[in-house]
Amino acid sequence: MDITKLKIKIGPHEFEAEGPIELIKAQFEAFRELIASNSFYDADKNRLELTQNNTDDSNSAYEQAFNLDKITRLDERIVSLTARPETIEDAALVILLGQRTLRSNDSVTGSEVIDGLRQSGLAVSRVDWRLEKLASQGLIIKIGSNRASRYRLTNQGMNKAQAVARALIALLP
Repeated sequence: MDITKLKIKIGPHEFEAEGPIELIKAQFEAFRELIASNSFYDADKNRLELTQNNTDDSNSAYEQAFNLDKITRLDERIVSLTARPETIEDAALVILLGQRTLRSNDSVTGSEVIDGLRQSGLAVSRVDWRLEKLASQGLIIKIGSNRASRYRLTNQGMNKAQAVARALIALLP
């Protein structure tokens, strides 16, 4: 008998199950319905796929369909946008989200953000004061000072960045 293992975290919610694939699917659907009632997570816009694993393989396979590839481009260390948000601050949030998602980079330098904005076609001479504005709103956390500063999204910032990204994706044909 094949056993499937699934361990996943969506926002602050965690789901872990092990057993036959039908049982896992049923339990996951119940979990998804529970968290879908929260306003920060729209289950219809995110999809998770399960694949069956043997007992030897402890890694569970899942894919988040929140597809940033439609609106971002990764070029070595730079994440740039292919769609233009309304404000530079929104663009910076999506770039931070792209850095986290595409590069697994939770601690982004100001240089990486400004390079991403410039490659996105946004004329920006300085980004630090815009990032300070986002930090004062509680959307990002600034670590360090001066040129040694690094930035990361807060949970609230992650939600806003995802909302901006979803809006951009929805505008695409």
